[in-house]
Amino acid sequence: MTAHDPSTTLLTAVETLEPFIRYHADEAERQRQLTLPVVQALTDAGLFRMCVPRALGGLEVPPLTFYRVVEAVARLDGSTGWCTFIGGSDGLVGAYLAPHIAAELFGRDPRVVLAGSVAPAGTATVVEGGYRVSGRWPYASGSQHCTWVFGGCHVLDGDQPRLTAAGAPEVRMVLLPAAQATILEDTWEVSGLVGTGSHDFTVAQVFVPDVYTWRFGPGMPRGPHYQGPLYQFPLVGLFRLPVSAVALGIAQGALEACLALAPTKRATFGPGVLRDQPFFQARIAEAVALVRAARAWLHAAVQQAWASTLTSGTASVAERTDLVLAAVHATRSAAEAVQLVYTVAGGTANYRRSVLQRALRDVHAVTQHIGTAPQQYEEAGRLVLGLEPLQPILLW
Repeated sequence: MTAHDPSTTLLTAVETLEPFIRYHADEAERQRQLTLPVVQALTDAGLFRMCVPRALGGLEVPPLTFYRVVEAVARLDGSTGWCTFIGGSDGLVGAYLAPHIAAELFGRDPRVVLAGSVAPAGTATVVEGGYRVSGRWPYASGSQHCTWVFGGCHVLDGDQPRLTAAGAPEVRMVLLPAAQATILEDTWEVSGLVGTGSHDFTVAQVFVPDVYTWRFGPGMPRGPHYQGPLYQFPLVGLFRLPVSAVALGIAQGALEACLALAPTKRATFGPGVLRDQPFFQARIAEAVALVRAARAWLHAAVQQAWASTLTSGTASVAERTDLVLAAVHATRSAAEAVQLVYTVAGGTANYRRSVLQRALRDVHAVTQHIGTAPQQYEEAGRLVLGLEPLQPILLW
């Protein structure tokens, strides 16, 4: 931990908020979005400013602190942990904006929260001074409590795609006030991570000045406020792979719930309570091993990539490969652990009143995220074999 690492303060804040977050979890699920009091509490604790530069009043935390805080929140509630990951990482957006825009966005309002999607699901038509933007973007987690939204767009010059110097269609991110977008609140009908409010949002023929956009691709320039080592860390390691921390947090919470149940719940077959049953003992040990081993590798991979970033300004391909592999492995291991404890807890785990049924739904929703989907094993395998990844973002 460095002098500028507020990990103890952040983790203590999460610990303080534990009863509050747990109390609001059911309401978040009913509303399909975090409750406003929880959003305010997370904001006040600084959790949405973990990746904002210190120069703009942010926390600029080391990557492992980010992973640990996200896991700590997800242990209490998966949806709240997910929104902490999304809102906490979106401070990276300022790196690619003009310095005065980044300062305006993050330096003046400590309560600013972003939501969006990097999928190029919109079009940005070139006009004088900027772009005329239309589109519909899915998976905008935290959309109801955000103040700004961003989305990827294919750039059109007239009716033709604008090409990059390499001859590929240009993709730009566009950023605009949330009030200029329409949140489609009927789209997030899902089984897991229900409280994240990850609805679609639409924009129709809205003018976005050029200074509120940036080219999305290799070599994206970083503004002067974003020159610290955190912003040299692999982008994928902050913007995508922390979904693994959400999964581990959900699994840890499920483990603790099952262990709390073990001394009192009567066994369905045989005498005594669950704690006394050899089958239960073996399965709970297996689940503990899955979570602890996965966490150890993930943290080691994050720390190794961070150490190289501090000393040489970048992480090697081998270290990036380890990051991807550790994150995918952690997510899959967490899902397996939750399945184990849900099963050995018995039929009562299926009731809505049980946190185990929510943990099961939430962790399997996490496994669907592209960042740690099974296809990432293929990407990691290509890197291991010395091949170029199919997703170049792994090398940004």
